Amino acid sequence: MPNSDFVYCPRCAGRLEWRGVEYPDVLHPVCPKCGFILWQNIKPCVDALILRGRAPHVEVLLGRRVADAPQVRWDIPGGFLNAGDRIESALIRECHREMGVDVTVGELVGAFEGMFYDIPIVTLIYACQLVSGEPTPHDYIDDVRWFPLNDPPELAFETIGDAIDALRRKLGA
Repeated sequence: MPNSDFVYCPRCAGRLEWRGVEYPDVLHPVCPKCGFILWQNIKPCVDALILRGRAPHVEVLLGRRVADAPQVRWDIPGGFLNAGDRIESALIRECHREMGVDVTVGELVGAFEGMFYDIPIVTLIYACQLVSGEPTPHDYIDDVRWFPLNDPPELAFETIGDAIDALRRKLGA
């Protein structure tokens, strides 16, 4: 049973049961009273590789995660998509919220499966360019720095490394 925290139906307050709905081995909380299904989907995310320079001297903007202290791990701006979000505007919002910068959204680097702690995610990672603003730490990061794309520091999530590798292959770096 995936997340047993779900006990009652948000529609009618009936007691939920875990059932296979479309496939017998994929369980979802279902209300036998009203038929409501609380779908257990992977969480979609959108992240930005903010880049500057030209190959072979491309740099990526990273933020140091306060939440990972005392370890030092670096992250890219982004986050979960909210209901009603459009991908590009959500990515622009997250870059501004986390690093105080405005970006243009470029090419999709790729879609990457991973985990955000214990939550399964699929992350769409885009190559972006800085338009305005001086990169400064906001929210959950305490430092921002440019790093060579070919020599990043310790990264917070495997998906970031996968995206950097994919981008390097695209750039022929």
